[in-house]
Amino acid sequence: MKHQLLFFFIAISTFFSCTDPGENGAPGGDSGKGGYLVGKVVDQQGKGVAGATVFTENTVFKGRGAEVTTKADGSYQMAVVEGLGQWIVDAYTLVEYNGRVYKMRLHPENTESFSVEEKPVRNFEWKIQGRLPDKSLNLYYGGSAELYADPNSEIRSEDVEFTFRPDGPLIDGASGKVLKLSGGKSGSNNHNRIDDIPIGRYRVTAVHKLSGQPLRVGDAWDGDDYYESVTMEFKGTEASYRANQMGLAFTDR
Repeated sequence: MKHQLLFFFIAISTFFSCTDPGENGAPGGDSGKGGYLVGKVVDQQGKGVAGATVFTENTVFKGRGAEVTTKADGSYQMAVVEGLGQWIVDAYTLVEYNGRVYKMRLHPENTESFSVEEKPVRNFEWKIQGRLPDKSLNLYYGGSAELYADPNSEIRSEDVEFTFRPDGPLIDGASGKVLKLSGGKSGSNNHNRIDDIPIGRYRVTAVHKLSGQPLRVGDAWDGDDYYESVTMEFKGTEASYRANQMGLAFTDR
């Protein structure tokens, strides 16, 4: 009898130790949840991002999809319709910073499409710098600066080095660092533009790289004046066609 009881307890223990710990489908668990898409959104320190928007779209039936917002810990779960094949998922978060609202794309851990039968798990990370996975789009998680030479200046933007000094924390609360950047050469995708600058408030100066001459700078989209340095911020969602961009003017006159 004692041997039978011992065998019974060993069998029960073995059963529970082999049970999938994620079969209950906790959002963000590696095992997924039947009938749902689950995952988690975190920042670069691994902290959950609350209120981020995660949305799906069917790869065949356009316009079919749903969206949810993440919970306080950054987790989410979304019911997925069965029998409609493959789905893709994307995400963004809206962040209020210095009186403006910015729409920030989120970096996917896995870019593959999925079916509901896979019990899919898709996690995202809020990055403030880096290129989006789809290289054909030439898009970045950071903001961009459009460069405008004064009409009376013959200096090309590719020959100018701009120094960006953070004026306060960046959009994610990080302290940031001094950046020395130049626009792309003529004919390149980023000619007259600097891409992938972490969203923040910056004090900007400029120098002509060939001669070492300091240049004067200004806000190209707000006034015609030039200064030895200028405090610049990126446009937010209030300027949709210029969102996450700034306009930098420069002159040697």
